[in-house]
Amino acid sequence: MFNNIRTKLTVSYLVLILAVMVLTSFFLLDNLEQYYLDYQSRAQMAAANMVAEFTAGYLRATPDVVAISNMAESFAREISSRVIITDHRQRVVGDSLRVGGLVGSVLDRPEVELALADGVGFSVQYSEQSKQHVMQVAIPVKSDGTVLGAVFISSSLSLVYRVLGDIRLFLQTATILSLFFAGLLGIVFAHRITGPIKSLTRATELMARGDLTVRVNIHSKDEMGRLGDQFNNMAGRVQAMTRQLREFVANASHELRTPLTSMNIMVKTLRDYPMDAPEREEFLKDIDNELERMTHLVENLLDLSRLDRLATEDTMQMVSVGSIVESTLEMMKKKAQQKDIDLSYSITKQTAKALIVPHQIKQVVFNLVDNALKYTQPGGSVSVTLRQGLRDLILTVADTGIGIPPQHREKVFERFYRVDKARSREQGGSGLGLAIVREIINHHGGRVWVEDSMGSQGAVFVVTLPLAGDELI
Repeated sequence: MFNNIRTKLTVSYLVLILAVMVLTSFFLLDNLEQYYLDYQSRAQMAAANMVAEFTAGYLRATPDVVAISNMAESFAREISSRVIITDHRQRVVGDSLRVGGLVGSVLDRPEVELALADGVGFSVQYSEQSKQHVMQVAIPVKSDGTVLGAVFISSSLSLVYRVLGDIRLFLQTATILSLFFAGLLGIVFAHRITGPIKSLTRATELMARGDLTVRVNIHSKDEMGRLGDQFNNMAGRVQAMTRQLREFVANASHELRTPLTSMNIMVKTLRDYPMDAPEREEFLKDIDNELERMTHLVENLLDLSRLDRLATEDTMQMVSVGSIVESTLEMMKKKAQQKDIDLSYSITKQTAKALIVPHQIKQVVFNLVDNALKYTQPGGSVSVTLRQGLRDLILTVADTGIGIPPQHREKVFERFYRVDKARSREQGGSGLGLAIVREIINHHGGRVWVEDSMGSQGAVFVVTLPLAGDELI
């Protein structure tokens, strides 16, 4: 029963309401009782003082019991209490109660003893005889500083405790009604709180079982709504990453299977069929090419795996990007000459330094230029420029090759993506070079994209690298 949050919240809510109502009732009744008793005691004390003033003249001489009793009866009717008057020996000389009164007897009460000792007697107690609470007050009757007797007043508190009982009953009823309505509201509020939690729990269980399409439908703007939005975002990212991982594994398997299949066929052919030296040499050359292609693919996969872990600051250096770009391009000039392609570059002198991982930026330049040389026909050109902007360095690699259609420009940075798969394989591409470029640039806080070429063909790749704080213009 108490294994779900809704029940725990509702019960906790009811217990809190009950505790508040009980404590409130206790203090309210206690304060009201004290207030009424104080009010009643002040009223009785005032009445007792008035009786004492009138009684003093009667007690100076021999007490007239009848006269004193008549006076006590008159005051008793006015204050709705019993009035008893004693002499200095506690003998009753006047009683407002004519039938069954105490005239002539000794009133042995501690309150009267205190009054005769020139004090004030006061008590509140429950009378077993009348079955009600009574308040008793006794004050001395004095003349010229001499205590002549005492006035004892006893009044019923039934009206006070009847009012207190009505208030107690009202508070009890209010507590029950409060618990009832609080329980209903608690169930509603608990459902509003636990409903989204149950949805999230169910969605999490489904996701743990492999259902990555599950989403939660929480429209509130509070913490639960934000939690639901974050869960949906997380689920979407997990789904996308899982899809990419599956595609990556499938593409990697396919890319590795192609050279392995080719080498398997060629090795079996060499083993099973006699060949002369030139044919064997040609087969060995093809096997070597496939091995080189597979080695290059594995190296690219390892590079991507390493790039999935962001370079920490201690691996970065504050260096000039211009020198790295220039040294890389000088290294690639020979390859451009072999393909009869004009490789030119323009690097702004004294470009600002940036916080980078040098060998990764070198790999970016190499991959972009190598990609441009790969898809540019002999007689074409590749131009590289590096200039400094207000907040970043801008590297552009433009070629006069086959170009990239607009619908493919965002996808070329995905792993194993090729615009023309057959032609890419013929030219030895693995589909990972641009993906590596994007990963490196993202880790450095920059951007990379493809623009339209200024001419009728070709592609322009643009890379930005943020400048360090001290290098901003």
